[in-house]
Formats: sequence, structure tokens, C-alpha cells
Amino acid sequence: MRILYLSHYFPPEFGAGASRSYGMSRWLARFGHDVTVITGFPNYLSGQIPEEYRGKRWIREEVDGVTVYRTWMYTSSKRNSWRRVANYLSFAVSSWWRGRKLRGRYDVIIATSPPLFVGLSGVALSRHFNIPLVFDVRDLWPEVAIELEVFRSGSITERIWSEMANFIYHHSAAVTPVTEGIKKRLAFRGLPAQKVYTVPNGVDLDLVDTDAPSLRQALNLKGKYVVLYAGLIGVLHGVGIIVEAAELLKRYSCIHFLIVGDGVLKDEISGKIDELQLKNIRMLPRQPIRDIPKFLNTADICLATSSGKVKDAISYKQLEAWAYGRPVIATGDIEGSS
Repeated sequence: MRILYLSHYFPPEFGAGASRSYGMSRWLARFGHDVTVITGFPNYLSGQIPEEYRGKRWIREEVDGVTVYRTWMYTSSKRNSWRRVANYLSFAVSSWWRGRKLRGRYDVIIATSPPLFVGLSGVALSRHFNIPLVFDVRDLWPEVAIELEVFRSGSITERIWSEMANFIYHHSAAVTPVTEGIKKRLAFRGLPAQKVYTVPNGVDLDLVDTDAPSLRQALNLKGKYVVLYAGLIGVLHGVGIIVEAAELLKRYSCIHFLIVGDGVLKDEISGKIDELQLKNIRMLPRQPIRDIPKFLNTADICLATSSGKVKDAISYKQLEAWAYGRPVIATGDIEGSS
């Protein structure tokens, strides 16, 4: 089967979206399918495209048996809602433009969301090739935006996004939410049960390296009980509660918190640690994917925090920690956390 896979995020981007896209496409290729991914140039968080990709409209790569086309999208180091929407919409247009120029016959399109706009590209290419679209739903929009108070329920913006979501669902042959909770909410939207199939997140065990060397000595953590958070530091992720926990436990010198990652709230979290003068917590910048096993093998326990504002989520950090045999403390409305 020839599969065309659309994803806004793909390695070297990091996070659950890139991990799911990479794992799904890689394993579909290993199962014998011919997989082509259309994605953007790396720019997540920084808003800056790496030097090796600059000045290019598109580029073709081969990644673990998968053909990857990276195509242009609008990027900016300045962060606001309109620039974010421009980033999303520009990829939807450029992925459609690049996709329609591909040669040969494809059998199915998979478009993974968020952002929701990628579904529009999926619908357009589905019509162009006259093949079915599978719409993969990792977060439910605009419901997530309402829960985060980005959109007001009943507003014109919310209604526009809701109509766009319904349009994509209606023109999809199948919809694949990552949790049973999202599946139930899609049913509430009126999607027929025979059209919706839960495809949960998972961890690619081929990439799990439990023999990777620990960093305890390098980080001067010998004899410490290490509590690890490794991932995005954003509005959804509730990392502030880790600082609160570190303050409550600061008298226990044997416990050390380690936050590894990057995100829009990184400076705020770092500033709070400095303000409280905490010595039992350390922040490290985003690490290459190949080094994450070293941090997981350093941890005694891992954190899968959430702001609690988003419902029916499932944490990739939680699944990844389990793959390394680490216990997990989860916060928020995380499906499967009990």
C-alpha cells in the first residue's frame, strides 16, 4: 500500500506529535508499506529554521525507510496567536501544493492533528487523488482552545474552528483519536461509531535503550533520589507544580528535581526557581533525542505533569517512563494515569 502521511511535526522536532508521526510512519514502512511524509522544516519553539534548511522551498530526505518531503512554512521567532495561525495555515497550503505534485498512485492519506489546518490539506489531497482520508486526532480542537481559555465558548472564532473541524470529520473516511475520552467526545459531536477507531499513543521499543549510561556522576547526583521531568515546558504541561513540590521538599537534601526541556514558560519557571533560591532543583536545556535514554536511566521516578485544563489526554512522558521501568507521578486529567 502507498501511504501519504501529513504531519506538521516530524523529527528533529521533539514532543509527542513528532514522536507519534515518526513512529507510525517508520513502522508502516517496516510492515512493507511505501510511506511518504510531508512535513515542514524544523522550527518548533525557536521559530527559526536551521541553517542547513534555510533558503529552500522544499527538500527530500530518506529517514528509516520513509520518504520525507520538507516544505516551506511561515516562521517567526516572535510568538503570538496570529503568527502561530500563519505558521499552521502556511503549512496546510504548502503541503497541499507539494502533495499534488507527487507522482504515482497513493492508496490512502493520513493527516495528523493538531494543528487542525493540516486536515484541510488532507481533504484537498484526498479529493485530488480520489482516495480516502484518515484523520488522526491527538487533541480535540476547538475544545482544547476553550479549555485553555484561548477561545470563548460561543464566540465567532470558536464557531469557525468548530465548523472547520466538522468539515474535516465529514470528509474523512475514518477518524483515529488517541484516547477513549476523545472518542466519546467525537461521538457527542455526532460522528458515527463505525467511523471512529481509537489508536492510542505508544513507545517505539526499538528506540528504548535501558543500557544507556546514567548521568549521575556527570550531573553530580550520586546518592540523590532523582525526580525527572523531560519534555515541553508550556501552558499545557503544568511544570510550575514541580517547583512548588521542590520548595515543599527542600529540607530533604537527598531528593533532587531535574527539569530537562524547553518551551514558552521556560524563563518563567527558571525565574521562579531563582526567586525561591531552590538548590534542590535544576533546569537543563532541550537535549538531543539520542541523549534522552541517559536521563531516563538517571531517574528514580519520572513526572508526567499537566495543567489539568485539558481533558482526556494521555501523556507520552508517562508511557516512555514505563518503557524504562520507572514509576510515574502524573497530575491533571490524564487518561490511564490511575
